[in-house]
Amino acid sequence: MKIIKLSIILSLTLSTQIFASSVDLDKVTVTTPTKFSQALQDTTANVNVITIDELEERRFKTVTKALSSISGLNLSRQGGLGQSSSLKLRGFDSKRVLVLIDGVRYNNPTGRSGAEFSNLLIGNIEKIEVIKGPQSGIWGADASAGVINIITKKSTKHGLNASMHAEYGSFNTQTYGLNTNYAHDKFDIALNALRVKTDGFSALVPEGKDVKDYEDDGYENNSADIKVGVNVTKQDRVEAFYNIIDSTSEFDNRNPDDANSSVDSKQYFYGLSYVRTEGENQTKIYANRSNFERYYNNNPKRDYSGYVDEIGLNSRVEYMKDSQLSAGIDHKKFKLTNKAKKDYKNEGIFISNSNKTPGFRSGTTIFSQSIRYDKFEHFDNKFTYKLGLKHFHEKIEGFWASVNYATAYNIPTLYQLYSHVGNEDLNPEETKGYDITLNYKGFEVTYFDNEVKNLMEYVIENPRTFEGKFYNIDGKSNLSGVEASYQGDMEDIELIYSINYTYLKAEDNDGDKLLRRPKNSVNLSLDYYGLLNTHIGTLIQYVGERDDKKSRNIIKLDSYTVVDLIANYDISKQLGIYGKIDNVFDEKYEEITGYATSARAFYVGFRYKIK
Repeated sequence: MKIIKLSIILSLTLSTQIFASSVDLDKVTVTTPTKFSQALQDTTANVNVITIDELEERRFKTVTKALSSISGLNLSRQGGLGQSSSLKLRGFDSKRVLVLIDGVRYNNPTGRSGAEFSNLLIGNIEKIEVIKGPQSGIWGADASAGVINIITKKSTKHGLNASMHAEYGSFNTQTYGLNTNYAHDKFDIALNALRVKTDGFSALVPEGKDVKDYEDDGYENNSADIKVGVNVTKQDRVEAFYNIIDSTSEFDNRNPDDANSSVDSKQYFYGLSYVRTEGENQTKIYANRSNFERYYNNNPKRDYSGYVDEIGLNSRVEYMKDSQLSAGIDHKKFKLTNKAKKDYKNEGIFISNSNKTPGFRSGTTIFSQSIRYDKFEHFDNKFTYKLGLKHFHEKIEGFWASVNYATAYNIPTLYQLYSHVGNEDLNPEETKGYDITLNYKGFEVTYFDNEVKNLMEYVIENPRTFEGKFYNIDGKSNLSGVEASYQGDMEDIELIYSINYTYLKAEDNDGDKLLRRPKNSVNLSLDYYGLLNTHIGTLIQYVGERDDKKSRNIIKLDSYTVVDLIANYDISKQLGIYGKIDNVFDEKYEEITGYATSARAFYVGFRYKIK
């Protein structure tokens, strides 16, 4: 088979094949599990990586669409592009997933849903790393379900490199992007810009009605970032970055013909770091700020702004053979800058260790441990930890197994505590969980089980106005299930396929199902490269039945299957064009009761690389 550009999702370590046969899997690295770069095969954690090649060849528009193709993740969105979105990881919703952009916190302390996935678009992303399972032993609070680290593009080749892309399609959707970077021995700089504008479609649609009969809810997003690095010496490097996401989203406030409601959102991210590298040993000192603002044009009581400041130091030391010790200390301040003008602080310290040794009987064993202590201003201080074990069997070629056990701690956000729907009596959540994985030559199965105490949920008290407050759910909620995946190829016809399946059981202390969590979900992708300079791919997503709430009643949302089709053609090494059809069979379905989803949609675009 010819070398193919697309690298499909990497699962755990080497379980998922990389399409290009020339790729050395030992060189695939991740940074999120320990905060330092390490070989993917050397981490015990459940790790998925979405590469830049897959993002570009599948022409994903949003981060949520890309992430929902991974086992264990599913999307719920209140309408079309730019509408409020929640991405659930192994049954945990967004506010229990720590989301980072280049290691900087994207979780919004002034919001109710954690990370604002609705504003995360594909444009300047190099890769996305997803770590499943509790990760507070390294990252602290907000990592009960896992960590998603979005890593943006940076300068990698000497000289000037640039590319531009544009797309037009259904709902008058227009996308324009520019990526430029310049690298020299002494310094490098990268600048990326993206603009998306769409007329959209009505967010709300009454049952049995046609979404085309109601006014459209548009969306506009202007994003840009700049990254600068200076190599002071061969060992010393200083890096700085600035990222802005400026968006306006129209929405329906209980009326599908609401033409007046909109929200403006501005998010700014700043970072400065110094890195000292001596061989495999590394020390990093950093300071970051994540700033969030949102303004509603007709409901100012929902306006909130705030920030998170973080400073810290991380260090890694190699000792003996194939053993690493890392440690870090950090200080964070979370603050509301309007309304209640409340804040709280958090100091944390962690230590992590990894040993790679000959196995108990045959093969190689990796043993990892981490422990963290967090001190909070308004909550109980907490120890969290993680233990991981992974074994590559020498006498059964292609077989390995892993097990992880961890605890986590999720504190209430400023919005959950002090907003108009807040509750100052909220207690933090406590999570403990484990997973067991078996992998044999690309076929992988994982069993996971997580128990959450004092689950924080928004409870509607007035079904007519949807008003309510945040409360702790008594007792323990359980989220468990199975993930299975397989990747392979039919070399004779140059076809590559990938399938994953998730079974999820998510219940509260009384055995009632948690809402909007499908019991069964499947993703199937097919990619054909038998035509010269052409890639034809399809992504099929099945989401099973799940419970939702309408007024005070629990209802059942029907299962659905959505098929997307993409065709890419390379005119030259510099210029590529493509066409895309989303929801090929015009499936009518709901992700959240009462909210519309996209009908069949068509898009065309191009990408031109200057170098």
